[in-house]
Amino acid sequence: MNRRESIIALSSFLNSQPSNGQRPWTAVSLFSGAGLSDMGYDLAGFEFTVQVEKDPKRAQLGNSNFSRSTWIVGDVRRSTAKIVAGFKGATGHDLDLLVATPPCQGMSSSNPGRGRREDSHRLHEEKNKLILAIIPVARRLAPRLIVAENVRPILTLTASHKGRRDRVIDFLRRELEAYEVFEGVVNAADYGVPQIRKRAIILAVRKDQPFLHRLLREDLLPWPCVTHAESRRPGQHQWLSVRDWFTFMEYEPLDAKDRDSANGQHPLHFVPHYRRQPDRYLQVSQIPPYGGRSAYENSSCPECAVADVPHGLANCPRCGGLMRNRPYVRDGNKFRLIRGFGRSSYRRMPADRPAATVTTNSSHVGSDFKIHPWENRVLSILEAADLQTVPRFYDWSLALRERHNYLIRNVIGESFPPYFTYLHGRLLGRLLAGVHVSSQEFASQEVRQQEATKMS
Repeated sequence: MNRRESIIALSSFLNSQPSNGQRPWTAVSLFSGAGLSDMGYDLAGFEFTVQVEKDPKRAQLGNSNFSRSTWIVGDVRRSTAKIVAGFKGATGHDLDLLVATPPCQGMSSSNPGRGRREDSHRLHEEKNKLILAIIPVARRLAPRLIVAENVRPILTLTASHKGRRDRVIDFLRRELEAYEVFEGVVNAADYGVPQIRKRAIILAVRKDQPFLHRLLREDLLPWPCVTHAESRRPGQHQWLSVRDWFTFMEYEPLDAKDRDSANGQHPLHFVPHYRRQPDRYLQVSQIPPYGGRSAYENSSCPECAVADVPHGLANCPRCGGLMRNRPYVRDGNKFRLIRGFGRSSYRRMPADRPAATVTTNSSHVGSDFKIHPWENRVLSILEAADLQTVPRFYDWSLALRERHNYLIRNVIGESFPPYFTYLHGRLLGRLLAGVHVSSQEFASQEVRQQEATKMS
């Protein structure tokens, strides 16, 4: 499969049709959001009968796309009885898959407060250990498989639980004594997704499953082997770049200068405009296209046109005029450049790499690598959803009618790409069915060890 074939495969997934009829495997989802990550497992053959989400708006949106599932609106930690009753009332079968994708703001690198104080983890500890809510549900429903996804620090995070402090992953291992727990890190770009998105994956296999012995004997991890890499390797393809993907998709050009140019024909293809923020537009439009540069690097003075104003200055040393094409803020009677942002802020995405991680802040020009590689704007919702591989049949109409654009961007940024969960679900379905899977189709322990080294 060459690069074009990889793009066509991903495009075919985006344009796939919803699952029809009964799927062969049963599934329950905790912390479901609007069901985006669940969509991949659904398309791979898993029938979700219960999905749990605390936020009513997310749950309403998810329910409109999983109408056959029972949606429980509430805190997972207080909903075990409802989850068990909902699942047992919907099916006479055993549970095959329990999915959990708890929120991760306390650990996420996109969290602006993370790391500012030594006790930042402690402040977010209750949220960070939400993954432990899997335990009572798993004990009651005894799923054959449990999949949890979160940001990478979950694998080293410590928390207090039952009067003891330990790694969260070790609490899971002790409390889920009937399971063998695997852990690792996956990057969506390694599976043909044109987006860098690294996430921890935790997968627990019930110890009575026939395929478990083979996984342990051969040092295999129960998720797909990587198919793409940053540099071409034997048996692997090169990562898909954002230029590859956007060129193939032929998105309608947009421009953030005013309302008309910022809105396309597709209902999700629009961006914030800067008609009332001309300096913001100036900052974006003067970043050279394709090179992945930042507005902080704009060096031409907009007042006198001197071309080599040194970096870090808010005023031109020649004419004294404000460098309005750099991110600035008023500080008393003067102006200064905005501080506290890293080298990735107010910056275009590099065109010849996968897109930066799509986050909940995808509409904010000051967030990490959120400016379009060559057009003067951030990414549209449509582009963000496609980079996140959300199938095009997903129904956003409830949120669009209420003009909840930020909600849409939030649930897109919170999800794990459905294309990966689809590939993963197909592999898990074959294992559950007793179909032989070659060793080359699994991730290996070597990959886990390499990622652990990077994290340390």
